[in-house]
Amino acid sequence: MYKCGLVLEGGGTRGIYTAGILDAFIENGIEFPYVIGVSMGASNGLSYLGKNAHRQHDIIMGYINDRRFLSFEKIVKNREFVDSEWLFGDLAFDEIPVNTDELKKAKTVFCCVVTNAKTGKAEYLYPDLDSEGSFPEVQASGALPIMTKGVEIGGEVYFDGGVSDSIPLERALDDGCEKAVVILTQHKGFEKKPYNEKMLKTIRKYPLLREGLKDRHNVYNAELEYVEMIKNQGRAFVIQPPTELDCSTLENSTAKLEAIYRLAYKQGLEIAESVKEYVNS
Repeated sequence: MYKCGLVLEGGGTRGIYTAGILDAFIENGIEFPYVIGVSMGASNGLSYLGKNAHRQHDIIMGYINDRRFLSFEKIVKNREFVDSEWLFGDLAFDEIPVNTDELKKAKTVFCCVVTNAKTGKAEYLYPDLDSEGSFPEVQASGALPIMTKGVEIGGEVYFDGGVSDSIPLERALDDGCEKAVVILTQHKGFEKKPYNEKMLKTIRKYPLLREGLKDRHNVYNAELEYVEMIKNQGRAFVIQPPTELDCSTLENSTAKLEAIYRLAYKQGLEIAESVKEYVNS
């Protein structure tokens, strides 16, 4: 059993909100025995466990408009709009490296949510934090359908975990967490709308993945209701933006992203003591 886990939603570059909260956690020595992340949440989780304060901020702010990050040229060259190989390779380990020494010292179970391309169902992978190489589980968790070709692990192709389980609080509790701190990247009252039908039609190779995307809004909205229920039971401490962020999944306005980060960092500092009390209670 884990006294208190940490659940990290994704959201693409909107995840800079989570980065701000986690940087405040790092500075205040707030740690968890169990962390589960989805998509950008998994990337944020890795930086948090490596105690790399400001790393996710620097990656997003420094590279969101870099052609190696997002480029239509990549579609022709690699069949990917997002160059995930570079993002989780050279950038993650050479240009702005994750602190692998701290990862090895972390006494934390780390889980990444992915979606199986063939089944369209969520699977839960646990990276070896002692690894000297890359973390394909984190890469797979953020492999956006349509934007990427997915990531192969153990003979299976995986895509973004947000397709099937965007807010994995239930998984955290099933894994043995008595309660959890949940960081969402949408404001209270948000309701997800159906996916664009025209975009869905471009996914031909994996029909069950397409069906998962088609039903994603229903699953997501149900998960929000579940989070609220668990919160009302006292088993979840929910952190989310105080107002609508007006930030798309691939937002590239550095001014807007910086403002979101500063908002979240300030919020994180303000609630740090309350989070400590909740984690230790």
